[in-house]
Amino acid sequence: MMKKPLLWAFVLSSLVGTAMHFAYNVLPIPLVGLLAPVSESVWEHLKLLYWPFLVASALVARRKADPLRWWSGALAALLLQPLVLTGLYYLLKTGFGVEALWVDIALYYAVMALGFFTAYRLERTCRAMPFVGLLIVLAAVYGVSLMAFSLAAPSLPIFTAP
Repeated sequence: MMKKPLLWAFVLSSLVGTAMHFAYNVLPIPLVGLLAPVSESVWEHLKLLYWPFLVASALVARRKADPLRWWSGALAALLLQPLVLTGLYYLLKTGFGVEALWVDIALYYAVMALGFFTAYRLERTCRAMPFVGLLIVLAAVYGVSLMAFSLAAPSLPIFTAP
């Protein structure tokens, strides 16, 4: 079972991610568009997982005796989340024909919870520790990609609003 600080991190980051969904509509400036979705594409919605999870992980790491152990698990979870979200989204949409807003919202919260649970488990087992350097690089590339493809999105389905 997750500890209470992680439960709070999950709840707060999920709520921040939910609020971020509307941030660009409220403040349509380029800086906000780099961090919040600028369209309804699946790619843009990955920002709702990335930024809140990253910030929450930084706050959680500050409370840890060995922050590197937390970061190794958190970064692995951060990189796992978009794979799980997009895989399940497209499986539900194209494989089963499920297209409902409540399913998308439930999927978001489930993947966010899975991220914190995965980070917690990996921190406890130290399985991601040997890869922390690589995880930092991959997480940075992923974050830069989220911003860069907001500015110049390729003509692929994941970057196109439904």
